[in-house]
Amino acid sequence: MRIAMDGWVARGLGAALLSLVLTQAHAQNVARVKPGGTRAVAAVAVQPQAVRELGGIEEYRLPNGLQILLFPDATQTTTTVNITYRVGSRHEAPGEYGMAHLLEHMVFKGTERQRDIPGAMAQRGVRFNGTTTTDRTNYFASFNANADTLAFLLDLEADRMVNSRVAKADLDTEMTVVRNEFERGENQPFGVLAQRVNAAAFAWHPYGHATIGPKSDIENVPIEKLQGFYKRYYRPDNATLLIAGSFDKAATLALIGRHFGPLARPTTPIPQPYTVEPPQDGERSVVVRRVGGQPMLLAAYHVPAITHPDTPALIVYGLLMSLQPSGQLYKQLVETKLAVAAGLGGAGGVDPGVANAFAALAPGADVDKVEKLLLDLAEGRDAKPFDESELARVRDIAVNSYRQQMKNPEALIQQISGLIAAGDWRLLFQLMEDIPKVTLADVARVRAAYFRPANRTLGRYLPAAAVERVAIPPAPPLAQRLAALQGPPKVEAGEQLAPVPAVLESRTTRTTLPSGMALHTLQKQTRGNSVVLQMQLRWGERDATYARRGTEFVGQLMDEGSQGYTRQQLQDALIKLRASLNIVSHDQGASIYLSAERDTLLPALRVAADALRRPLLPQDAFDRDLKAAVASIEASRQEPGVLRQEATRGHYNRARGVSLGHPDYVMGVDERLAELRGTTLDDVRRFYADYWSANEAQVSVVGALPDGLAAELEQLFGDWKQPAAPKFVRHVPRHVDVPPARFDAIARDKDNAIVRLHQTLPLNAEDADHDALELAVHVFGGGGLESRLSERVRQKEGLTYGIGASLGAGHWGNAGSFAIQASFAPDKRERVIAVVQEEVARMARDGLTAAELARAKHDILEGRKQSRADTGALAGSLAGMAERGETWARAQQRDERLAAITVEQANAAWRKHIRADAFIISTAGDFKAP
Repeated sequence: MRIAMDGWVARGLGAALLSLVLTQAHAQNVARVKPGGTRAVAAVAVQPQAVRELGGIEEYRLPNGLQILLFPDATQTTTTVNITYRVGSRHEAPGEYGMAHLLEHMVFKGTERQRDIPGAMAQRGVRFNGTTTTDRTNYFASFNANADTLAFLLDLEADRMVNSRVAKADLDTEMTVVRNEFERGENQPFGVLAQRVNAAAFAWHPYGHATIGPKSDIENVPIEKLQGFYKRYYRPDNATLLIAGSFDKAATLALIGRHFGPLARPTTPIPQPYTVEPPQDGERSVVVRRVGGQPMLLAAYHVPAITHPDTPALIVYGLLMSLQPSGQLYKQLVETKLAVAAGLGGAGGVDPGVANAFAALAPGADVDKVEKLLLDLAEGRDAKPFDESELARVRDIAVNSYRQQMKNPEALIQQISGLIAAGDWRLLFQLMEDIPKVTLADVARVRAAYFRPANRTLGRYLPAAAVERVAIPPAPPLAQRLAALQGPPKVEAGEQLAPVPAVLESRTTRTTLPSGMALHTLQKQTRGNSVVLQMQLRWGERDATYARRGTEFVGQLMDEGSQGYTRQQLQDALIKLRASLNIVSHDQGASIYLSAERDTLLPALRVAADALRRPLLPQDAFDRDLKAAVASIEASRQEPGVLRQEATRGHYNRARGVSLGHPDYVMGVDERLAELRGTTLDDVRRFYADYWSANEAQVSVVGALPDGLAAELEQLFGDWKQPAAPKFVRHVPRHVDVPPARFDAIARDKDNAIVRLHQTLPLNAEDADHDALELAVHVFGGGGLESRLSERVRQKEGLTYGIGASLGAGHWGNAGSFAIQASFAPDKRERVIAVVQEEVARMARDGLTAAELARAKHDILEGRKQSRADTGALAGSLAGMAERGETWARAQQRDERLAAITVEQANAAWRKHIRADAFIISTAGDFKAP
């Protein structure tokens, strides 16, 4: 239930393609039309007819026009069902802006047969959502493969395609939820700037309107218009059903025919927008002034629809300009410290859209200077020519991105969903074939054609001596574009491994290498032979390491190069090896995350070893990262979350009896800035020299394991010792009772307010009543839309877009906590707090029910099962078990222990630990004086 936002700084082809697919998308989330009865259906079920197959995806059609895409993968243990409707905010008329997204919320309200869709989903352990963009709306659900669940979802989607109960009573409460979602977006300076620039760039075309719509239309749209919109566009000939993962194809096709085949194709044609944006005839500009944030520049340039042959060259141009560290925007703006971030990317949607160039500046930066350089670079003035090595790098990224997408069918259908509205799902494969064929001449041509001042919207008006218009060429017939399309190469198949502890234990090995390094592996034949490695390094005692400055910078700087690799060479080496490396450092250790494939893991490990053991830790990169960190903190001063913490931190520090310098002390903005500004590169380098080593190291590896892994690890890291480094001493946090209090912070010019109710608990994850309390908290506020908090505060009262509760309890110590958090309109503050407190009291008074407990158990256990099907999550689980000295048998015991909890135990745990009078209540928002 969200608006899919554009992502326009491309760090790889996947990000670039996603930004293209969601161009102009301001996709919102959840979401009944029934008056007048159900719509007509045909008489009998119909078997879908095969149309084509490409890249392992099979297309079928029903006579009523429903398009079906199947991506079966027997190696998966999960299934994803997605239905995409070719309707988005570009189909809306004045007075009903935001209606496509509002309808998406309403469709979750149910039908006459399905009264409680979120509850029915939760009972089956289904993870679900919906998104709206300018061009389409989609609904998707993922679950552990189960034929009954699949049958339920197909029946549900067919039912709500024509029988959703879009009712006035539901609109009255859901409207306020969407309004709060709108208000949350108004708190995001960059999102506001992007919307204002977009509105100025499009004088007539609906791409200029934010998908969520204006507050006036959200509040006032008549129910009759919403019902009419639903009836016009929710129909089988305007929809595509996508199913990926593990399922019986023949049985699934039969189910589709049974549930969707009887739905009649309406005789009325589907209305199609026909507005064409005229050529822009001069620079346009806007200025946005808001409290908080940091200076930003955004330039939008009109470009053709995504189906146009120029799109691949536009993608490549964006990557060439934005990739780090070779991109010209990065080198000229970020490396020189003129900006803290910069990039270029984007393309059209169904219709011509925009590509964006942007820069984020530190407070006090020379905006005029950066603006001129940003525009000169984007528009090719004084720009350095690209060379073939840069182009080859982008091609390699394209190939790697394609392989990654084809390894994950569930993610791939989400990508395809965005292209369905553009005309054909095969466009993804067409782009994959076209991008490696782009030449430097193509890049130069599209830059000259579209990145021109007269085609730019920046934020100011300038008279021109002559009018220049840039005509956007129409896309050729789609059949012509796809005529020469060839099938993509196949990636290696995997196996289906049951994600249950006993099976996982049978595949797990535990070894101690001669150097003392612990190696835990789990053999699993994965799609594309992918493999994930996590290495944990540990050292020192908390008080001593906390006193050292710059510990977090060590990991950040390791991708800046080593004695064996420059930063660019390091990036290129990983690209060639189809690998990714991430290093995160902290006071008492570091975590290294490496993903690759079976034949590239060991070479990638050698690259990682050089980065870890021989880092350059260069001064210019440290200065740049430090400046960005300072700028980020400075820009956050007026954000509600920061203001709320500023108001409460003194209370927590006094209760804990700590002062500045103690690890448990909560620092303020100015104290954090002072510590950052006092950090030097010498601090970073000394900490690395004193502590970094494999003295205490453990490695977890999951996937298609290569031969010789243990020997390679011993060769690369076995002698990486630091005898003088203090031995790791685990910190065991202890509970401190923080008394109740109330704090209200003023966040000026913020339409969205926040509240947090928090209390500390003497609780450990292994305590006898932990699982019972976890279940009670899940029922109360952790179970999504079906939780008590959500049902009351969001569904019934319509006071918030998002509210939830969480329980915190670690394996070591007993510093537990319970928290409730929500967003709301500032004038609803006291009502929100009162309703939450009523629900806390009702939970203590009435307790949870057997049905709620059963649903919570199912939801949590299904979630654990789903996480055990993910390679990365499995590697994390192995690492955690290694640290605790556990096997998968312990995980099985935890599942069994949770499943055995009774209603009486859950209610007793809540009443024992959660006290209605113990909350520290803190709010932040633009509250008006009473």
